Amino acid sequence: MAAKAGSLTGRLSAWVQSPTGPKTTHFWGPVANWGFVGAGLIDAQKPPEMISPNMTGVLCVYSALFMRFSLAIQPRNLLLFACHATNEVVQLNQLRRYYYEDRVPSEQGEGSMAKKVKVLVLGSGWGGIPFVKALDPARCQSHYDLTMVSPRNYFLYSPLLPGAATGTVEGRSIVDSVRRYICDRGTYYEAECIDVDPVDRVATCRYVKPFRGGEIDKRTFKVPYDVLIVAVGSVNNTFGVPGVEDNAFFLKDLAQAKALRKRINDSFEVASLPNTSEEERKRLLTFVVVGGGPTGVEVAAEIHDLIKEDIYGFFPTLKGQATVKIIHTQDHILSAFDRSIAAYATQQFQRSGIELVLGCRVKEVVPGGVMIAEKGKDPKDLKKVDFGTCVWTTGIKMAPITTSLIEKLPAGAQEHWRSLVTDPYLCVKGSHGSIFALGDASTIEQDQALTHAEELFLEGDDNNDGFLSCEEMVKLMKKAKKRFPQLAEHASRMKCGNLPPSVMSEFMHSILKRNTAANYDNVIATSSFYTDDDDDKTQPEEVEPSPQEQHRQKKQLQKEKITLEDFKEQLTQIDKSLRALPATAQVAGQQGEWLAQLFNTHHIGSSAVLNNGIPDATPPFHYAHLGSLAYIGRDKAVIDPGGKDNRLGLVRGWAMGFAWKGAETFMQISKKNMYLVSRDLVKSKVFGRDISDA
Repeated sequence: MAAKAGSLTGRLSAWVQSPTGPKTTHFWGPVANWGFVGAGLIDAQKPPEMISPNMTGVLCVYSALFMRFSLAIQPRNLLLFACHATNEVVQLNQLRRYYYEDRVPSEQGEGSMAKKVKVLVLGSGWGGIPFVKALDPARCQSHYDLTMVSPRNYFLYSPLLPGAATGTVEGRSIVDSVRRYICDRGTYYEAECIDVDPVDRVATCRYVKPFRGGEIDKRTFKVPYDVLIVAVGSVNNTFGVPGVEDNAFFLKDLAQAKALRKRINDSFEVASLPNTSEEERKRLLTFVVVGGGPTGVEVAAEIHDLIKEDIYGFFPTLKGQATVKIIHTQDHILSAFDRSIAAYATQQFQRSGIELVLGCRVKEVVPGGVMIAEKGKDPKDLKKVDFGTCVWTTGIKMAPITTSLIEKLPAGAQEHWRSLVTDPYLCVKGSHGSIFALGDASTIEQDQALTHAEELFLEGDDNNDGFLSCEEMVKLMKKAKKRFPQLAEHASRMKCGNLPPSVMSEFMHSILKRNTAANYDNVIATSSFYTDDDDDKTQPEEVEPSPQEQHRQKKQLQKEKITLEDFKEQLTQIDKSLRALPATAQVAGQQGEWLAQLFNTHHIGSSAVLNNGIPDATPPFHYAHLGSLAYIGRDKAVIDPGGKDNRLGLVRGWAMGFAWKGAETFMQISKKNMYLVSRDLVKSKVFGRDISDA
């Protein structure tokens, strides 16, 4: 062993001292030349029209000469040879891309550049900014003429709006300028889109802020487009409840958060006056939140923390007199979360003193009171819940421009009541490939497998016997999942083989039970359609069967057949699992980034390319749920990881409160915002929140 170690050390020492070792330029020169390879690999990700054939050809000749040189000298420099051999391959691939891959079709004039596709983005929120940020600047310069129109010239990190309304973080810490991301990619106009003509492909925009010395009509302008991206989000939905807009606060933008923050401070200031009656003081210090979803829960928790941790210290005479209430139509809060997590949040609120008014529907909001009707009682028998401040956090609806656009698309193309219907590539139906929609403004149409049941059945029936066998069923499901995503989970749970018994849906049990009722238990024990999710948990542990038993199971497989009616019934059950994507920042952000990659990779909007520039082999958008978080106060939070065991202790409590703060910090749009948010969280915890109106 010592001899081997000595030999290795000797070889290493000899190499260090050699003419091509790290003490000479013959080593560091080739190392530096690997930069050519790195640059070439980066350029390989850019569109082929950006490749310079002259420069690439020179690099090919350059590397070929140095490959010959590295072998001709003594001693031979193999590191130099490897470097230039790799660069030769990279540069030849670039030439191949330039001459053989499709490039952007151009309309050449005398000395003119290729005509760019005019891309108009409406909105600077969770759909628009991630799209612009992920769009390749070089791609914009070569192919796209990008324009963004939004009345808000900043990106707002909306999940922290409840914290901004209570002083946990400052409003300026959760916003960032739109121009930071658009300046090297295109043009930005601070205006509101008031009309879209999908036929002529023109958007009418208007600067809506008060401006001395100009008329509104003089600030109205038109923006032509080839491709329109609608990312305008949604607006608050009052569901027609009278008095909401006049007597309640919303929490959709920074101005509303500032107004709510001032109202909370003013309520305590007025309540502390010596001439304020006890009845009026009680009403002023009652804070009602309508809506028990994540936003409503976080608003209530933040207001409660503000009162308990800071305000009571400055208003000792009012200590214990404030009340926070949540009014929710369902019988439990956080209905989108796992029930165990919702129960935990309810328990924490009860301990904190936050009152939950559940199973009640708001009928009217009057000055100083919410009129509610309890479920199971006479709708006319209304109960009044007094308040000093009411925050409306439930419900969203389409923005006016989205509603207007739907009305102008071909009849029958848009029949959804909440948003623009798109295909799996986020392209709006009826727009002929010229409009994409993101986030709250869109709903992806999910094709139901049942409508294609007969077509799928014939496709899967390989032997044309009018039935689907186990093997045919498994093959069909795995093939059809590419077309119908709802079949993906079902297909992943299926396998057809000898052993162990395969996994399939409980629905197949009913088929087998109906067809072989007399011998059901024996069939299930050996059936390839057996599911480990069945309610019967008394099945014996699987053991390796004998060859005779395997042969018997093969015979059993041949007897199990699925008729067309059985197949339709199964698809009906599967289609019931179809759900629209939630209207969350997470969905909009992923859609924006995915669409940007589509624009970076393909020639979207090019009239010379079929299907709007999207190749048939391109996979559609797929939403990856990363979990749902909600802050529930007292430095605690809950997280629903989605599909995982939600009963683990780490998904709730103080540990999740720390994780929630970390996630909200590191998910900021920029490093500047990360720093500002982390600073605010530490400052509010150490020094307390600022309760002044400044």
